[in-house]
Amino acid sequence: MEIQILLLALLPSVLVLLAGLLSYRYLADSLLRRDALQQSIETRKLTLPIRLQAYERLTLLMERISPESLLLRCMTGELTTKQYEGVLIANIREEWEHNLSQQIYVSHEVWQLVCQAKGNVSKMITMCGDKVHPQSPAIELSNMILAMLLEMSSHPTAAALSALRGEASRLM
Repeated sequence: MEIQILLLALLPSVLVLLAGLLSYRYLADSLLRRDALQQSIETRKLTLPIRLQAYERLTLLMERISPESLLLRCMTGELTTKQYEGVLIANIREEWEHNLSQQIYVSHEVWQLVCQAKGNVSKMITMCGDKVHPQSPAIELSNMILAMLLEMSSHPTAAALSALRGEASRLM
C-alpha cells in the first residue's frame, strides 16, 4: 500500500519532468533551426552579389565570344584566312581563361551550357575555316561565318544565355 501511495505521489512529478524535458528539447531544436536559418540568410547576403556578378560576367563572355561580336572586335586587316581563324580562336580562349573561375558560382547545368556554347562557336569558326582556302583574305572567312550564322536555326550561345538569365532571375 505504501508503494502505491509513493507511486501515485511520484507520478505527477515524473509527468512534469517528462513534459519539461520534451519542452526543452523542442525549444533547443527550435533555436538550432532559427540559428541555421539566420546563418543561411547571412551567407546569402554575402554570396548573392558575388553570384550575380558571376552571371553578369558569364553573360558578357557569351556576348564577347558570339561570332558577330568576335568579327567586329577582331578586324581582318591583312591576315589570311588561316591567320584570322587563329586570331578568332585565340580570342575565344583568352576570354574563356579570363572567366573560368566563375564556374564555382553557377549550377553545373548552366556551366555545361556555357562550355557547350564556347565549343559551338569554336567549332563553327573551324568548320568555316576548313571551307575557305587557307591563303585567302580573312574577309572570306568572315563572310563564311556570317553566312553560316544566318543559316543556323539557333544562335550558338542562345541556350547558355537563356540558362544564365533564368538562373540569375531565380536568385533574386
